[in-house]
Amino acid sequence: MKKTKKSYLILVIILFLMSLFGCARKMEVPSIIEVPPQVIEKPKEIEKPKEDKEKIPEKETIFNATQEVFKPEPIETKKEDKEKILLYGRGTPPLLAIFFDFDEYSIREDMWDRIKQNAKYLLQHSEVRIELQGNCDERGTNEYNMALGAKRAGEVKKVLIKLGIEENRITTISFGEERPLCKESNEDCWSINRRVDFVIIK
Repeated sequence: MKKTKKSYLILVIILFLMSLFGCARKMEVPSIIEVPPQVIEKPKEIEKPKEDKEKIPEKETIFNATQEVFKPEPIETKKEDKEKILLYGRGTPPLLAIFFDFDEYSIREDMWDRIKQNAKYLLQHSEVRIELQGNCDERGTNEYNMALGAKRAGEVKKVLIKLGIEENRITTISFGEERPLCKESNEDCWSINRRVDFVIIK
């Protein structure tokens, strides 16, 4: 019985000592140090470059500007120049040019008075020699137009000889489509380029 009490007493003392001293305290993890908000610097935002609309025009604007700069201007013939061309072509005044229909080398009815007037001048000036220059519009091949220009000049020469002009005073040449007086692609221009010019060479 005494042993039991003694053992019990010893056990109580041991438990008391254990509760008194306890086990070693666990180390407390220190909390994160709080930094005042004014100390923390906010990351700087990267500023996007401002679009300079004046310096970088849109593609459509550039395209329109290019069109405006390189837009070809229509060829305009001054009224007085056109009147002179319709009278003399590249010929020598007062000798009048003879005009032709498309793909034709026969003399038009409205051109007979011009030929007679030219023949009259040549009869009155026997010292004058002329060159008949045949021309065509741009349609057709170069070879075809050279031949057509030669036929037109030759036809005018035949008529002049019948009207009394000596053959040795007349020479002919064809320029085909190579020397247009009007460079627009329309009937008004083409009709001007289909002609025979009377050029005085002496």
